[in-house]
Amino acid sequence: MLWNGVDLAHADPDSVWRRTALVPQNFACRPLRVRENITPGRPRTRDDAPVWEAVDAVGMREAVERPPQRLDTLLAGELWGGVEPSGGQWQRLACARALHRRTPLPVLDEPTSQTAPRGEHQIFGRIKAIAGERVTIIVTHRLENTKVADRIVVMDRGRVAEQGRCEVLVHAGGVFAGLLRLSQER
Repeated sequence: MLWNGVDLAHADPDSVWRRTALVPQNFACRPLRVRENITPGRPRTRDDAPVWEAVDAVGMREAVERPPQRLDTLLAGELWGGVEPSGGQWQRLACARALHRRTPLPVLDEPTSQTAPRGEHQIFGRIKAIAGERVTIIVTHRLENTKVADRIVVMDRGRVAEQGRCEVLVHAGGVFAGLLRLSQER
């Protein structure tokens, strides 16, 4: 894989990190305040608008506004009156953390695996809206979520098997079409 023409193995890690935001499958659940979970390691500013934008992007406003402390709510149910988010809420906060960084390349690996189907569809639509014109890499095995993608890259045995828009790949009858058929038969 190349990063601006340089093999990623030889690229400057700090340069890559500054330009990417990652939501791994095993994301962090930190016993910190909501704000600190979205903006880790960053000094607090007077303007909460970017934090709320990230909260809204992942559909968490109602949950964050419920406790009186809102963005200052401690996310540790067993400590000092904090609250314990569900697995899906933790995952949404991990996505908010990545989106808040506003990097040129967000990478989200199964970003909705712990989210209910209705919320999952909403999150994918919001991610697309907030991503704008940026390249955003989303890894998913739930093929129905690929309908919002501008381009789908299908990997098979570590290689690119096909790529294109959902409708094109379905009509091509290749790997993607076969996998989509299998997922719909379940």
